[in-house]
Amino acid sequence: DRLVAAGRVRLNGRVASAGDRLQAGDVVTLDGVRVDWAPLNGASGAVGGERVRFSYLKMWKRRGVICTTDRRVRGNILDELGEVEGVGERLFPIGRLDKDSSGLILLTSDGGLTNTLLRAGERKRKEYIVTTHVPATDADIARLAAGVVITTLAQSDGRAKPLTARTRPCVVERDASPAQPARLRFVLEEGRNRQIRRMCAACGLDVIKLHRVGFAGITLANCGRPGAWAFLTDAELDVIMPGGAAAASGQQQQQQEQQARPRARRPRQRPRAKG
Repeated sequence: DRLVAAGRVRLNGRVASAGDRLQAGDVVTLDGVRVDWAPLNGASGAVGGERVRFSYLKMWKRRGVICTTDRRVRGNILDELGEVEGVGERLFPIGRLDKDSSGLILLTSDGGLTNTLLRAGERKRKEYIVTTHVPATDADIARLAAGVVITTLAQSDGRAKPLTARTRPCVVERDASPAQPARLRFVLEEGRNRQIRRMCAACGLDVIKLHRVGFAGITLANCGRPGAWAFLTDAELDVIMPGGAAAASGQQQQQQEQQARPRARRPRQRPRAKG
């Protein structure tokens, strides 16, 4: 309670208050360091002695949408997603895309999966299509692929501090066409803050469009337009989580069936009289 009163504890990015109730998937930090308050692994976990089922979605984030679960922020991703029938638990994004970027973002209620996918040692591949203000030269592409020195903010001892270091070697190649002569394809295995924009800036290139098309083996398949979303398929679950689709215990099929049913207004139930 003293830590909460001192403002050192945050719940899902906001300062926690005494009496806040935790739900499956909530992210708790103390002095900026994440606290593993419940062992949420696989597709289910135990919280308060009860089994918890998790949900796994992907979404085509539109440019301008902010990857925050704080519904006080205009343009937050939960308002963009809207109500997901069959999902009652809190959803949150795995990682983030900045406001000016678009494309693939995963959402889940499974905190254990988030830890796994974002762990530095995992080196999950992230693929982007990037348009710059002028076409990159062959020398620019070679330099970007080999790694450039950039300065980003990194968490250290609970505080954001500048980090100046060379980026890891990555895939950078032309993805140009007559209509899009300044388009590049990036495949990264690290995720520093606004990394691609800073890399391009180091080569004198301004990014005017950044679109993520792949993350950890998942693509935008079944999300055919900006704002569209879909539950992850069994094959996609097999790619990103231990135990894969078998661990999901049929939950997503049940949710998809509920989503497919025609919506009907539920009659309001009268409270039962005590006696």
